[in-house]
Amino acid sequence: MHVRRLLAFSALLVLAASLPAAADDTSGAVLTVTPTWPAEWPMDPAPITTDHWPELPPPLAPLPPATPAAARVVALLERVQAEQRDLAYQHRTSVNERLGRYRWDCSGMVSWVIRHAAPRAGRAMGSERLAARGLYRMIERAPTDRDARGWQRIDHIEDVRAGDVFAWRTAPGSPSRHTGHTGFVVQRPRPVPGLRDAYAVRVADSIVGPHQDDSRAPDTDGGLGTGVFVFLTDGEGHATHYGWHGTRTAGYMRTPILFGRLR
Repeated sequence: MHVRRLLAFSALLVLAASLPAAADDTSGAVLTVTPTWPAEWPMDPAPITTDHWPELPPPLAPLPPATPAAARVVALLERVQAEQRDLAYQHRTSVNERLGRYRWDCSGMVSWVIRHAAPRAGRAMGSERLAARGLYRMIERAPTDRDARGWQRIDHIEDVRAGDVFAWRTAPGSPSRHTGHTGFVVQRPRPVPGLRDAYAVRVADSIVGPHQDDSRAPDTDGGLGTGVFVFLTDGEGHATHYGWHGTRTAGYMRTPILFGRLR
Protein backbone atom coordinates (compact mmCIF):
# COMPACT_ATOMS: atom_id res chain seq x y z
CA MET A 1 0.00 0.00 0.00
CA HIS A 2 1.29 3.49 -0.84
CA VAL A 3 2.30 5.53 2.21
CA ARG A 4 -0.35 8.20 1.52
CA ARG A 5 -3.07 5.54 1.29
CA LEU A 6 -1.78 4.00 4.52
CA LEU A 7 -2.03 7.35 6.27
CA ALA A 8 -5.55 7.92 4.95
CA PHE A 9 -6.70 4.45 6.02
CA SER A 10 -5.14 4.90 9.46
CA ALA A 11 -6.76 8.31 9.85
CA LEU A 12 -10.15 6.84 8.97
CA LEU A 13 -9.76 4.14 11.63
CA VAL A 14 -8.70 6.75 14.19
CA LEU A 15 -11.80 8.76 13.29
CA ALA A 16 -13.98 5.67 13.67
CA ALA A 17 -12.41 4.94 17.04
CA SER A 18 -12.96 8.49 18.27
CA LEU A 19 -16.58 8.88 17.22
CA PRO A 20 -19.10 8.65 20.07
CA ALA A 21 -20.71 5.28 20.63
CA ALA A 22 -24.41 4.95 21.27
CA ALA A 23 -25.68 3.72 24.63
CA ASP A 24 -28.98 3.67 26.44
CA ASP A 25 -29.54 6.27 29.14
CA THR A 26 -30.45 3.54 31.62
CA SER A 27 -27.83 3.18 34.32
CA GLY A 28 -25.70 0.07 33.81
CA ALA A 29 -26.60 -0.36 30.13
CA VAL A 30 -23.96 -1.90 27.89
CA LEU A 31 -22.23 0.59 25.59
CA THR A 32 -23.10 -0.14 21.96
CA VAL A 33 -20.81 0.88 19.12
CA THR A 34 -22.57 2.30 16.07
CA PRO A 35 -20.71 1.39 12.82
CA THR A 36 -19.30 4.41 10.98
CA TRP A 37 -17.45 2.48 8.25
CA PRO A 38 -18.62 1.15 4.86
CA ALA A 39 -20.85 -1.89 5.17
CA GLU A 40 -18.69 -3.92 2.77
CA TRP A 41 -15.63 -3.76 5.03
CA PRO A 42 -14.97 -7.00 6.99
CA MET A 43 -15.21 -5.09 10.27
CA ASP A 44 -17.25 -5.74 13.41
CA PRO A 45 -18.07 -3.33 16.25
CA ALA A 46 -16.09 -3.56 19.47
CA PRO A 47 -17.77 -6.23 21.67
CA ILE A 48 -18.02 -4.01 24.74
CA THR A 49 -19.60 -5.70 27.77
CA THR A 50 -19.77 -2.72 30.15
CA ASP A 51 -21.32 0.76 30.24
CA HIS A 52 -18.04 2.58 29.52
CA TRP A 53 -15.22 2.51 26.99
CA PRO A 54 -12.61 -0.14 27.94
CA GLU A 55 -9.27 1.01 29.36
CA LEU A 56 -5.89 -0.49 28.50
CA PRO A 57 -5.00 -2.88 31.35
CA PRO A 58 -1.52 -2.78 32.91
CA PRO A 59 1.07 -5.27 31.62
CA LEU A 60 1.22 -8.71 33.20
CA ALA A 61 4.30 -9.87 35.04
CA PRO A 62 6.86 -10.64 32.32
CA LEU A 63 7.82 -14.17 31.37
CA PRO A 64 11.08 -14.92 29.56
CA PRO A 65 11.04 -15.73 25.84
CA ALA A 66 10.18 -19.37 25.25
CA THR A 67 13.24 -20.26 23.14
CA PRO A 68 16.82 -19.04 22.71
CA ALA A 69 15.90 -17.86 19.21
CA ALA A 70 13.02 -15.78 20.60
CA ALA A 71 15.36 -14.29 23.19
CA ARG A 72 17.76 -13.29 20.41
CA VAL A 73 14.85 -11.68 18.54
CA VAL A 74 13.94 -9.59 21.58
CA ALA A 75 17.56 -8.54 22.13
CA LEU A 76 18.02 -7.58 18.47
CA LEU A 77 14.80 -5.54 18.40
CA GLU A 78 15.89 -3.66 21.53
CA ARG A 79 19.33 -2.96 20.02
CA VAL A 80 17.93 -1.71 16.73
CA GLN A 81 15.46 0.61 18.48
CA ALA A 82 18.27 2.01 20.63
CA GLU A 83 20.58 2.57 17.65
CA GLN A 84 18.25 3.67 14.86
CA ARG A 85 18.70 7.30 13.82
CA ASP A 86 17.48 7.14 10.22
CA LEU A 87 14.20 5.22 10.31
CA ALA A 88 11.22 5.06 8.00
CA TYR A 89 8.52 2.84 6.62
CA GLN A 90 9.32 1.93 3.01
CA HIS A 91 8.86 -1.17 0.87
CA ARG A 92 12.53 -1.51 -0.11
CA THR A 93 14.65 -2.64 2.82
CA SER A 94 17.65 -0.36 3.41
CA VAL A 95 19.79 -1.18 6.45
CA ASN A 96 23.16 0.29 7.39
CA GLU A 97 23.85 -0.60 11.01
CA ARG A 98 26.93 1.65 11.21
CA LEU A 99 24.85 4.69 10.22
CA GLY A 100 21.80 3.65 12.24
CA ARG A 101 19.70 3.40 9.08
CA TYR A 102 16.72 1.06 9.31
CA ARG A 103 14.19 1.64 6.55
CA TRP A 104 11.75 -1.16 5.79
CA ASP A 105 8.12 -2.24 5.79
CA CYS A 106 6.61 -4.76 8.18
CA SER A 107 7.66 -7.93 6.36
CA GLY A 108 11.07 -6.52 5.46
CA MET A 109 11.76 -5.89 9.15
CA VAL A 110 10.51 -9.32 10.24
CA SER A 111 12.50 -11.12 7.54
CA TRP A 112 15.71 -9.24 8.43
CA VAL A 113 15.33 -9.92 12.16
CA ILE A 114 14.55 -13.62 11.66
CA ARG A 115 17.52 -14.16 9.37
CA HIS A 116 19.85 -12.49 11.89
CA ALA A 117 18.42 -13.84 15.15
CA ALA A 118 16.88 -17.19 14.16
CA PRO A 119 18.91 -18.48 11.19
CA ARG A 120 17.33 -21.96 11.19
CA ALA A 121 13.86 -20.45 10.78
CA GLY A 122 15.33 -17.99 8.29
CA ARG A 123 16.69 -20.76 6.08
CA ALA A 124 13.22 -22.31 5.96
CA MET A 125 11.94 -19.05 4.44
CA GLY A 126 14.09 -19.51 1.34
CA SER A 127 16.28 -16.95 -0.35
CA GLU A 128 13.59 -14.43 -1.28
CA ARG A 129 12.00 -11.98 1.16
CA LEU A 130 8.51 -13.04 2.13
CA ALA A 131 5.58 -10.64 2.20
CA ALA A 132 3.20 -10.73 5.17
CA ARG A 133 1.03 -13.41 3.56
CA GLY A 134 4.14 -15.56 3.04
CA LEU A 135 5.04 -15.26 6.73
CA TYR A 136 1.42 -16.14 7.56
CA ARG A 137 1.80 -19.30 5.49
CA MET A 138 5.04 -20.21 7.28
CA ILE A 139 3.17 -20.13 10.60
CA GLU A 140 0.05 -21.78 9.18
CA ARG A 141 2.04 -24.79 7.93
CA ALA A 142 3.97 -25.24 11.18
CA PRO A 143 2.89 -27.91 13.69
CA THR A 144 1.62 -26.98 17.16
CA ASP A 145 3.18 -29.85 19.13
CA ARG A 146 6.77 -29.40 17.94
CA ASP A 147 8.80 -27.26 15.57
CA ALA A 148 9.49 -27.98 11.93
CA ARG A 149 12.52 -26.30 10.37
CA GLY A 150 12.59 -23.75 13.15
CA TRP A 151 8.86 -22.84 13.15
CA GLN A 152 6.08 -23.80 15.56
CA ARG A 153 2.51 -22.49 15.56
CA ILE A 154 1.09 -21.36 18.91
CA ASP A 155 -2.48 -22.57 19.23
CA HIS A 156 -3.70 -20.38 22.14
CA ILE A 157 -3.10 -16.65 22.50
CA GLU A 158 -2.41 -16.99 26.23
CA ASP A 159 0.65 -19.15 25.40
CA VAL A 160 2.23 -16.39 23.28
CA ARG A 161 5.45 -14.92 24.66
CA ALA A 162 7.92 -12.17 23.79
CA GLY A 163 9.87 -12.91 20.63
CA ASP A 164 7.04 -14.81 18.94
CA VAL A 165 5.93 -13.77 15.44
CA PHE A 166 2.41 -12.70 14.48
CA ALA A 167 0.95 -12.41 11.00
CA TRP A 168 -2.36 -12.07 9.21
CA ARG A 169 -3.58 -11.90 5.63
CA THR A 170 -5.71 -9.01 4.44
CA ALA A 171 -9.33 -10.12 4.32
CA PRO A 172 -11.39 -9.82 1.10
CA GLY A 173 -13.27 -6.53 1.10
CA SER A 174 -10.70 -4.71 3.22
CA PRO A 175 -9.65 -1.23 2.02
CA SER A 176 -6.00 -2.21 2.56
CA ARG A 177 -3.90 -3.06 -0.49
CA HIS A 178 -1.31 -4.85 1.63
CA THR A 179 -1.06 -8.65 1.57
CA GLY A 180 -1.40 -8.50 5.39
CA HIS A 181 0.66 -7.45 8.36
CA THR A 182 3.37 -8.99 10.54
CA GLY A 183 5.63 -8.22 13.48
CA PHE A 184 6.84 -9.56 16.82
CA VAL A 185 5.18 -9.85 20.21
CA VAL A 186 7.18 -8.06 22.93
CA GLN A 187 4.87 -8.50 25.95
CA ARG A 188 2.52 -11.22 27.15
CA PRO A 189 -1.10 -10.93 25.94
CA ARG A 190 -3.30 -9.45 28.68
CA PRO A 191 -7.08 -9.90 28.92
CA VAL A 192 -9.03 -6.66 28.47
CA PRO A 193 -11.82 -6.14 31.01
CA GLY A 194 -14.97 -4.90 29.32
CA LEU A 195 -14.18 -6.43 25.91
CA ARG A 196 -15.44 -9.96 25.26
CA ASP A 197 -12.64 -12.51 24.70
CA ALA A 198 -10.14 -9.72 23.96
CA TYR A 199 -6.40 -9.46 24.62
CA ALA A 200 -4.11 -6.44 24.48
CA VAL A 201 -0.70 -7.27 23.02
CA ARG A 202 2.33 -4.98 22.76
CA VAL A 203 4.12 -5.65 19.49
CA ALA A 204 7.15 -4.43 17.58
CA ASP A 205 6.43 -3.68 13.92
CA SER A 206 7.27 -1.29 11.10
CA ILE A 207 4.27 0.87 10.22
CA VAL A 208 2.92 4.27 9.28
CA GLY A 209 0.04 5.25 11.55
CA PRO A 210 0.43 4.52 15.28
CA HIS A 211 -1.10 1.91 17.54
CA GLN A 212 -2.25 2.62 21.09
CA ASP A 213 0.53 3.68 23.51
CA ASP A 214 2.95 3.87 20.57
CA SER A 215 6.67 4.56 20.91
CA ARG A 216 6.99 6.27 17.49
CA ALA A 217 7.00 10.05 17.34
CA PRO A 218 3.91 11.35 15.48
CA ASP A 219 5.94 13.54 13.09
CA THR A 220 8.11 10.75 11.64
CA ASP A 221 7.91 8.64 8.50
CA GLY A 222 7.09 5.56 10.55
CA GLY A 223 9.39 2.58 10.83
CA LEU A 224 10.19 0.23 13.69
CA GLY A 225 8.60 0.89 17.06
CA THR A 226 6.26 -0.67 19.57
CA GLY A 227 2.57 -0.22 20.28
CA VAL A 228 -0.51 -2.08 21.45
CA PHE A 229 -3.02 -4.04 19.38
CA VAL A 230 -6.17 -5.62 20.77
CA PHE A 231 -6.98 -9.05 19.34
CA LEU A 232 -10.45 -10.54 19.65
CA THR A 233 -10.68 -14.32 20.00
CA ASP A 234 -13.25 -17.03 19.49
CA GLY A 235 -13.30 -17.92 23.19
CA GLU A 236 -10.89 -20.81 22.58
CA GLY A 237 -7.74 -18.74 22.22
CA HIS A 238 -7.74 -18.29 18.43
CA ALA A 239 -7.42 -14.66 17.33
CA THR A 240 -10.15 -13.72 14.87
CA HIS A 241 -10.03 -9.88 14.67
CA TYR A 242 -7.47 -7.13 15.20
CA GLY A 243 -7.93 -3.65 16.61
CA TRP A 244 -5.21 -1.38 15.21
CA HIS A 245 -5.67 1.24 17.93
CA GLY A 246 -5.88 -1.06 20.92
CA THR A 247 -8.78 -0.42 23.30
CA ARG A 248 -9.56 2.82 21.41
CA THR A 249 -10.67 0.75 18.40
CA ALA A 250 -14.36 0.99 17.50
CA GLY A 251 -14.27 -1.41 14.53
CA TYR A 252 -12.26 -4.64 14.51
CA MET A 253 -11.02 -6.10 11.23
CA ARG A 254 -12.13 -9.69 10.78
CA THR A 255 -9.30 -12.02 9.70
CA PRO A 256 -7.46 -14.87 11.44
CA ILE A 257 -4.24 -13.82 13.21
CA LEU A 258 -1.59 -16.51 13.68
CA PHE A 259 1.29 -16.64 16.16
CA GLY A 260 4.52 -18.54 15.55
CA ARG A 261 7.52 -19.49 17.67
CA LEU A 262 11.06 -19.54 16.31
CA ARG A 263 13.63 -22.14 17.23
